[in-house]
Amino acid sequence: MIPEDLALWRRLQDAGTSNPWSEALRLLADDEQPPALDTSYLTAEDLANPDVAANVRAIAETAALITWVAQDEDEGQAFGYWRGPNDIPLAEAAVVSFDTEGQFHLLRGTSLSEALSDEYGQWADDGYPGVVAQCRAQGVTISADDPDDLPEPTVSPTPAEHHVARCRDLLAGN
Repeated sequence: MIPEDLALWRRLQDAGTSNPWSEALRLLADDEQPPALDTSYLTAEDLANPDVAANVRAIAETAALITWVAQDEDEGQAFGYWRGPNDIPLAEAAVVSFDTEGQFHLLRGTSLSEALSDEYGQWADDGYPGVVAQCRAQGVTISADDPDDLPEPTVSPTPAEHHVARCRDLLAGN
């Protein structure tokens, strides 16, 4: 089941309404992979390096455990729900980002809207309070008036831990 806030933001995007976070943030369609995962720029020589090959495969295997929902077209950062190896339901899954350096990060908050408000609030003209106000104006619940009060997700393994473990296993021939 798709979280309510994601469904709302998708409907608004389809209607041509901008989201509160960034004009560059685009919500992805179901099962759409973010451009951030594209590795077509790697050469055959790059992929012949065992470290690079293991990292690329570990990233792909970790990314397959995430339901991707958004991509920042300017920054190249992707956002999704960490389902992990235990296939956590979307409603309970932590929000994760994947950056242009190939790193996975768990984000604070209990919903996509909270995580994106925390992530983009520091750069918004009206700051975190401004993006929170825009979310709330759409009927989206944001649990904290201060981003420091957003809960930290507790999952094991984290996507970063999973990525590192898979990379290590692949290099060891497992």
